[in-house]
Amino acid sequence: MTRRRLLALVALPVLGAAALVLPVRVETDAGGSWLLLLRGQGGEVRFVNSVTGAPVEIAFRIGDGFHGFVVSTDAATEEYYTAGLHDLNRTAGRDATDVLRFCSMKGIRVRLGFHELIVKDGCLEVTLPWRPSSGASRS
Repeated sequence: MTRRRLLALVALPVLGAAALVLPVRVETDAGGSWLLLLRGQGGEVRFVNSVTGAPVEIAFRIGDGFHGFVVSTDAATEEYYTAGLHDLNRTAGRDATDVLRFCSMKGIRVRLGFHELIVKDGCLEVTLPWRPSSGASRS
């Protein structure tokens, strides 16, 4: 077997696997860390709205940014977020972003793929550093 063929046999699976694995940076008030996620995995953020006292769950997909957002909460909390001007899920479902930022006094539970993070009385930021336009929101 030639050296070129051997290199191709090794490189192709490695490149294929690299296309499926996504590094993400997680920053909290306590510090930062790196996680590896798989393209297409899901995530969710859960917290209690400090004004209405209702639980909020935001589910999303991980791929070319965080996208496909679906918000689950009660009618009063949805009204609080939208002032009744638009459908929360229709609007959120069209959005995509490279950065997720959340702060909560009552705590935040975040699942990213197989990883679960809990932040109490603080903030959390998850960034896709491999995206060239990190931080931009797209509709």
